[in-house]
Amino acid sequence: MVKDLPAARQEAYGFTISLESELKQHPFSRVLTIFFHPNSSVTAMGGAEKRLAETLKFLSRKSNLKITVLESAPSVLDSKISCQKILLPSRFQAKGWIGNYASWILWMIEASARSFSIGQTARPHLIFVPNNTLPNLVSGCVTSFVLQKPLCVVAHHLDTPFIGGAKRKDCSLYSCYRSIRYGRLVSLAKALSFYVSIPFLKKVSRIVAVSKFTAATLANSGVPENRIMVSGNAVDVGLISRSKPYFRTKIFDGVFVGRLSKEKGIFDLLRVWRNIVKARKNARLLIIGSGLEFNSVRERIALHGLENKVLLRKWCSDKELYGLLKSSKVFIFPSLFEGWGIAVAEALACGLPVVAYDIPALREVFGKCKSVFLVPVKNLESMTSTVLDILNAKENERNELRSYSRSFSKQFLWKRVAEMDMELLLSF
Repeated sequence: MVKDLPAARQEAYGFTISLESELKQHPFSRVLTIFFHPNSSVTAMGGAEKRLAETLKFLSRKSNLKITVLESAPSVLDSKISCQKILLPSRFQAKGWIGNYASWILWMIEASARSFSIGQTARPHLIFVPNNTLPNLVSGCVTSFVLQKPLCVVAHHLDTPFIGGAKRKDCSLYSCYRSIRYGRLVSLAKALSFYVSIPFLKKVSRIVAVSKFTAATLANSGVPENRIMVSGNAVDVGLISRSKPYFRTKIFDGVFVGRLSKEKGIFDLLRVWRNIVKARKNARLLIIGSGLEFNSVRERIALHGLENKVLLRKWCSDKELYGLLKSSKVFIFPSLFEGWGIAVAEALACGLPVVAYDIPALREVFGKCKSVFLVPVKNLESMTSTVLDILNAKENERNELRSYSRSFSKQFLWKRVAEMDMELLLSF
């Protein structure tokens, strides 16, 4: 079995952690973090970016921990975070999936070379990679090998060749991407990126998986189980509670937040909304996100005749995001691949009920929440009817759902996640 963190340390699941005694036993520690993230033209700030940005707010305050971050430009980290930031811009910009992958490869090469010189001055005890995407993973492994230092990686999610937990006749990862209408070349590139990452993950000193599902995927792929620890994710409950609704009334019947890509189910969402508009003529949907499919989504909105029914909004600040969520009635999330689901947790903290596909990670983290409704994957009729049931519910029933959502989200605190990361870093 994949091991969780020891029970006394599992604060992310409701336990208490006291680090004071352990901190006194550890000398001054230096950590080199390699952090590649796409720019906002490719995708908005995702779960991995938020996790590092939030946990660094706590980790950088520890007097016995010095953190150096080699980050792709522009930075997504708060300027107030006390750490040394070295920005490395991508020197190759091109449109489309192939150009995107090419820019990743070039960044990996430059980051690997740059991290060697940084390592000579920063003299890290540990290499820390906050995301398991190839640019982060390869750069981290090369740096770890050259500097002969242990490597710790946070694994958020790995796409698996299953949909809805049921095996397909052809259950390869390539066929899975093809089934959601990716082209042959893109499907091949995405599948290869998964298989290429596994040998690197097998060499990592320790992997922090954000969910048991992610941990199981790693173990099933051959990663030694004794190197995998299960942690979690969180949301900024304080900022969300202080954020005011963007509008005085809930003017959006539905809302989606996430990367605009096929695996996030964005085109399923548009088909669902077309059905909802047939039942509720004035229903309005807000889509917040960015990605390589942005223009395709806009074209599909016009094709479905939804120009006045769907509002497409690019990346916005967290404060504005939470205000827009609080101005909506139900969060719709037809994502096919998730490792944890920060977008779902944020929607719950804003008091929204959630309708999502029944995928393993969402079932694990949110399955016990009474205001989260999981429907069979790719079952558009079930998703449509569930959303309509919520929109047609009485006011007192909707108030109960809001209460369930806010109450459930209170368990997800960044301070707890940061303390577990701190303990793991010091264990080296």
